[in-house]
Amino acid sequence: MTNTTHQIPKDAVKSRIYAKGIWKLESVAHFGGEDTGIADMCLLQDKDGKPFIPGASIAGAGRSLLAHQCLTWSEYINGISKETPELKRLFGGADEKDTMSALIFADAVCVTKKPATTVRDGVRIDTDSGTAFDKAKFDVEVVERGTEFNIELECILRQADSEQEATLRRLFAALLYAFEQGDIRLGARTRRGYGQGKVETWQTRDLQMDNPQDVMSWLHDDVWKYKQAQTTLKPQPLSEDQRKFFRIEADFALRTSLLIRSSSGEPKDPDMVHLHSNGKPVIPGTSFSGAFRHRAALIAKILNWTHKEGEDVTSEMFGAVHDHDKKTDDTEQTELWASRVTIEEQLVENVKPIWQDRVAIDRFTGGSLQSALFNQKPVYPCPIKAETETNVRLILTIEEPMHAEIGLLLLTMRDFWHGNATLGGEASNGRGTLQGLNATLTYKDTDISSDAKQWQLSNNGKHMIVESGDAACLQSYVEAAQKYENNPEASRRPENQNQEDTDAK
Repeated sequence: MTNTTHQIPKDAVKSRIYAKGIWKLESVAHFGGEDTGIADMCLLQDKDGKPFIPGASIAGAGRSLLAHQCLTWSEYINGISKETPELKRLFGGADEKDTMSALIFADAVCVTKKPATTVRDGVRIDTDSGTAFDKAKFDVEVVERGTEFNIELECILRQADSEQEATLRRLFAALLYAFEQGDIRLGARTRRGYGQGKVETWQTRDLQMDNPQDVMSWLHDDVWKYKQAQTTLKPQPLSEDQRKFFRIEADFALRTSLLIRSSSGEPKDPDMVHLHSNGKPVIPGTSFSGAFRHRAALIAKILNWTHKEGEDVTSEMFGAVHDHDKKTDDTEQTELWASRVTIEEQLVENVKPIWQDRVAIDRFTGGSLQSALFNQKPVYPCPIKAETETNVRLILTIEEPMHAEIGLLLLTMRDFWHGNATLGGEASNGRGTLQGLNATLTYKDTDISSDAKQWQLSNNGKHMIVESGDAACLQSYVEAAQKYENNPEASRRPENQNQEDTDAK
């Protein structure tokens, strides 16, 4: 009798890696759902009325993060076509020849018993006047910080993956690490502070499908009860990270009161109160971003930055603004792109709310207008007891920055630092004035994170001074902003980057 050798099919499952953890929100988040009439943008809810996160959203955010780490900027903005074979294998390809995804993402179920949801107001600001656009108000239903979701994912490795198995496992571990570090944000408006969260710890199981006990554990659907499964996989970062960014982490003291308008919804409360999240006063990323963009646009115009006629000069950095009132032909599409600037939502610390009654004045008589009494509850700074205590914190990150853009951000931060730019509403009444205390600047322009440049800034009472780091380097960035001229070749927009690639070929 002739001996025959059993050939293992290429599509045979070799191992199954499971991971689950609790993702806890550190800011508000919005996961879009159907229109229920509660707000212009409503939350996605399950049959029990709880918000949940679709698995497709988690997969998309994870894929984007890993692609950004593994690819150069020009490759990243060109999408799936430039991804490595391992990335395509892990998340699935875009054409018929590519295999299915090795990852399975379950919908993230809310595990908080009574998740708090609120409605936040939003408005589009005219960067020229600093006032709200007509008919540009909207509201968003959000789930509050502290809400927890259960995230579960599975990675299926087959016999055909043997040669690239080590790389696939490394990418899977990097995905888990990114969730632990809070690098992956979920939902809408993540560039404006929404969707921040972290997984404290992961539980993992590594089932080898040539092991009878592992197979039985999988068949009986008791993977998490089976303690003997290998758990050697640990979250760890990628050795090389292609992302390049400039980050500002600055602490400010409030010189005056601060009011980012909101309504408590309680009849006995004032007409306007400062915005709170889960009972604590906050500065949403949308408010800081709007104020920062407006000031940056003003400085850019003074420095004679120019772009297309009628276009916001900061759109290269903060993203395009969709003009709903602009009439276009059916064949014409409005050109839009995402912001490269991310500003995080932060708590306002060491403040107390104070009730204030106010009345509108008749400018003709000088007396009060009839039926024009209203009241507010802004927050005021408490006496600082220690040097480490602050009121307001800014964390701003820009991806793939040009030196001129870094210089523009530094000039903008300086205006907030010295109280020349304000935050929140009623700036004409003296609210929202800040005083810079200290800041840490980080510039990563290489593939290795440890090579990032860093500066420490402080306030000596009158001036912003550089405590550590190359001050001449920062000055060169400011000079680049002062000498900036419109340069399409240096643009970070996708269509211009694609043109660069074509010219290079």
